[in-house]
Amino acid sequence: MYQESMTEKRRAELLRRFARAQASHMNASEKEDFAVMDRAEEEMERAEALYHEELPRVVMSCCPFDGKPLVRTFDPFGFDGFWWQPDATPAELPTCTHFCVLRGGVHYRNLKPKGGPFEVHAGPEVPHVIPRILDKPGMIAVISQIQMQPGFIVYLIAYFAKRRPPVQELTANWPRKIFTYADAFGRKGWDFVNDPWDFDLMPWARIGKLRWCPIASDNTALSLDPPDQCPYLNIEGQRTRIVIQGDIILARGLPDGTTIQLMDGD
Repeated sequence: MYQESMTEKRRAELLRRFARAQASHMNASEKEDFAVMDRAEEEMERAEALYHEELPRVVMSCCPFDGKPLVRTFDPFGFDGFWWQPDATPAELPTCTHFCVLRGGVHYRNLKPKGGPFEVHAGPEVPHVIPRILDKPGMIAVISQIQMQPGFIVYLIAYFAKRRPPVQELTANWPRKIFTYADAFGRKGWDFVNDPWDFDLMPWARIGKLRWCPIASDNTALSLDPPDQCPYLNIEGQRTRIVIQGDIILARGLPDGTTIQLMDGD
């Protein structure tokens, strides 16, 4: 479900506007024309800001505790948009108190994706869960799907908890590469997203840790069907980390749980 906002034409216009300003900046930097460089930087910042402001806001999931929809920004038009950058920080609407983190992946349906000049960490093609997160007390994962051009299926896995765990025990929202956070004391930290995935969903569904929104729904309600009728079980597709950059598509294997952490007291 997409709320009225950015069109594909408007998105292309903003990306072209940014590219023209970027080319102008590069040209001016070679000539050390600082006035032109400053104007180009302002234009680049403005084009990117407008892109993020006008992004569609999509109902991605539904909280299993209070029924409130999870609404997030999303770029459904292509992997070359700024939203897909691994370090992007789009402004999001407030969520319910139970929402913890959103993960996901894209199924390409035998079509070839094309990206931009940066790496896109799109995840695997099929739904999965992160056991480390889902094992936390009161945690429930909700699987849903939305559509993306030119016919890709985006699988979303939203994690909700009756009592939200400390932020440093979670992970980065998809499709970000690095998890950055500030804990309850304001201390900043980061780590790489490298938690192992579990594609065997039935055991989680049987114990009530996995719910789902019906396919072709607006993702505002959860299915009441029994676990064996979950439509997200045993979907065929690549079970690996997929990274897209331009015309290059890389399969980088599965995350192995190795973690690199850093705490910064600043």
